[in-house]
Amino acid sequence: METAATIPEPGSNPPATSLGARLLNVFASPGEVFEEVKNSPPRTANWLVPALIYIVVGVISAFVIFSQPAIVQQIHDQQEKVMDQQVKAGKLTQAQADQAMAAIDKFTGPGMMIVFGSVGALVGSFIHIFWWAFVLWLMGQLFLKIKFPFIKAVEIAGLATMILVLGMAVTILLTVITGKLGMTPSLALLVSHFDLKSRTHLLFAAVNIFSFWQIGVTACGLARVTGAPLNKALLLVVLYWLAFTLFFIVIGFGQMAM
Repeated sequence: METAATIPEPGSNPPATSLGARLLNVFASPGEVFEEVKNSPPRTANWLVPALIYIVVGVISAFVIFSQPAIVQQIHDQQEKVMDQQVKAGKLTQAQADQAMAAIDKFTGPGMMIVFGSVGALVGSFIHIFWWAFVLWLMGQLFLKIKFPFIKAVEIAGLATMILVLGMAVTILLTVITGKLGMTPSLALLVSHFDLKSRTHLLFAAVNIFSFWQIGVTACGLARVTGAPLNKALLLVVLYWLAFTLFFIVIGFGQMAM
């Protein structure tokens, strides 16, 4: 039997905290933040401002990382290694491989990668928030059997994105300090030379401290807004994240193999 999350009536809303307080408190006391989200009218700023911050940090990340010659060279070396393997396997001639590398170099220079990275941050921020919102809303409808407004799911996803923003900032610092590709706050730090074609390396990168933190905060938001038990909400979010991550690792390998 489906139930509906409680919608606050006019005049019954608790005193609101400031947007800045909500953005900071989601790190330390997410339960209180999402309780306020549940008991307050929809606030566009709860998802739009995190999206804009994500974009700004993403653009900075692209500029800083792809402005480093060592990082660009590592990307070039990995691409060249793939072409060499194609030649050895008889799938390409050396002349074809050289032509392909020349074409790739035109689109993987520092300037182009900064542009692509910035556009990716712009588009990816909104895709990330609204996709997660859809997943959370669907979890409430199908598994928790609790109806709640979609905009509340968007607010949960938006506020939880602040965790990933912090993770992105840490990634920038690690990349600058080490001068290495793939230096995320994850088990990838144990890898001396990160290889985008390695299943093990990609799995290591997925074991990211900030990803786990974001999962926990997102589950907390789902539980608070729907009134569902936290352990049930956490199980749903973890299972989705595992399936999503493994799917894209497999798809990535399929594309590399081709």
